[in-house]
Amino acid sequence: MAIDAFAGTTPLFLPERFFVGRLEGWAVLESLVGGLLKRAGIASHGELDADTDTLVFIETYTFDDGHNDTLHWTIRKGEAGKYTGLENRLEGEAIGEQAGCAFHWKYTRDTPQAGGRSIKLNFDDWFYAIDDRTCIVRGSAGRAGIPFATAHVTYRKR
Repeated sequence: MAIDAFAGTTPLFLPERFFVGRLEGWAVLESLVGGLLKRAGIASHGELDADTDTLVFIETYTFDDGHNDTLHWTIRKGEAGKYTGLENRLEGEAIGEQAGCAFHWKYTRDTPQAGGRSIKLNFDDWFYAIDDRTCIVRGSAGRAGIPFATAHVTYRKR
């Protein structure tokens, strides 16, 4: 689906607005054949540097298998709804685009797993604003461009 399909939809989803302040969230990860893989709670906080249009966003996932994963995002707004992001475990940078109620975000990350392992995964996430305090994300995770899991995530501003 192209991001342009969401032009003119509301409420507007702007990462530099939505991710400022404290948020809580929940995630369910499923295999492509429908089996539950993991569940997680999410605690996050973001701050915007208005002078540089830079969002610093920290989110911690606490998984039901006992491991945590904390992401330290630096997200910059570019021209015409484009965004770039950096995080210490990324390969390259994250690329995002926004229109109306939607935000599309893609990146590759060396992702920690239970037992101290990590796996390089490709992420392709679609964020949809429900209202000013809530968004739902449908994402996929895979290797070498082939998805093997779907994530369903809800964020709510506190």
